[in-house]
Amino acid sequence: MDANNAVLVDIDRLPSLVLLRIISHSDPLVWRALGSRRLREIIDTTSFRCAWACQLANKAGIPERIAEAADIVSICDQVLQPIDELTGSGAWLSDGFAQALKAHRPRLFNALAPAMLWRSLLSENRSTAAIAAQAPTARPAALGGKVIRELLERQPSLLVLEWLEKGSVDFSELCYRDHCIDMALLTKWVLDNRTDLLEFLARHGVQLPVRSLLDYSLSASAPETVEFLMSHGTRHRDAPSWNDLLLMACTEVSTRVDVFEMIVRKTQPSIVWTFAASCLASQAMLDDRAYQKFSMMRGLPEAASWMIRSVRGRTPIQRLCDRLTYENLTYLSPFIRDYIDLGVSTADMPSIMAMLCQ
Repeated sequence: MDANNAVLVDIDRLPSLVLLRIISHSDPLVWRALGSRRLREIIDTTSFRCAWACQLANKAGIPERIAEAADIVSICDQVLQPIDELTGSGAWLSDGFAQALKAHRPRLFNALAPAMLWRSLLSENRSTAAIAAQAPTARPAALGGKVIRELLERQPSLLVLEWLEKGSVDFSELCYRDHCIDMALLTKWVLDNRTDLLEFLARHGVQLPVRSLLDYSLSASAPETVEFLMSHGTRHRDAPSWNDLLLMACTEVSTRVDVFEMIVRKTQPSIVWTFAASCLASQAMLDDRAYQKFSMMRGLPEAASWMIRSVRGRTPIQRLCDRLTYENLTYLSPFIRDYIDLGVSTADMPSIMAMLCQ
C-alpha cells in the first residue's frame, strides 16, 4: 500500500460528521476525485450540501437586501452553481434541501431563498418554489419591481403570476404604477399567444389596452388570441366592434389569413363586406395574400351579393380602375375577373383591362 492510499484509509476511518466538516471547508471536487465510496456518499447527502452552501455563502458576501436581479444571479453563480458542478445537475435543489435549510439553518435559508425561488421559478419547480417563497426575503414586496419585471421577462408563466398572487400583489398597481407589466411585455405575450397570462391579469382586475394590442395581434397572433382580446374588450367602451376590426384587418396588409377569416366569420353580411373586399383588391400590390383573403370571403354564404354592390354610384370595378396603373395591372386583374364572374357591370372599363379579363 503506498502512502496516498494509507492516508485515504486513515481519512475513511474518521467519523462522518468530522469528514463532512473537513470536506465542506475545502474543495469537495478534490475529495470526490479521490475515488473513495465513503467520501462520495458523504458528499451526496443533503447535510453536506447544506454545510457547503453555508461556506459558499460566507465567502460570497450575500447582500442583506436584494436591489436588483443581478444580486440574485450573483448568489446563484457563487453558491448554487458550484453545487451544480459537484453533483452534475441542478436536481439537488429539491424540496428536501429547502426544507432542511429552513429547519436547521434558518438564517441561511432566508439568505438563499431569493436565489432558490429564482431558480425554481425558472425551472418551473413548483413545490420547491413554494417552500422558498415562505421566506420573508423572497416575498414580492421584499424583492421589488425591478426583480419582478426581469423574472417575468425571463419566465413568463402562470407559476410566477401565482407567486405574485400569493404575495398579495395588487396587479393593477403592478401594471399602472410600478410598470412591471407594461405595454412592451403585454405585446410580447400577445405575439407569443399567451392568453393564459392575459386572462390571469384580466381576472385580477387589470384593464388590458385591447385596441392597441389588437393592432399587433392581427399580423402575428393566432385567431384564438385575437378572439380573446375581443371578448375582453367587450367590457370597455373604446373597444372596437367586429365590424371595426374587419376594416382594420383588411387595411393592415400583414393581417394573417386565418385571423382575417375568423374576423369575417364573426361579422354579418353587410356594406362592411363591400368595403372590405374593395380594400383587399386595392391592397393587392402590397399584400401577397390579398387574393387568398378575397377568395375566402367570396366563398361565404351571401357574400357575393354584398361584394358586388356599388358604393356612391360606382361599381367595384370602376373603383379599381381608378387605381389602375401599368405596375399594378397584373395584381388587380384577378380581382376584376372575379368581380365580372360575380356579375359586376364592366361599363366604362378600359379596353386593355377588358381584354386581360376575358
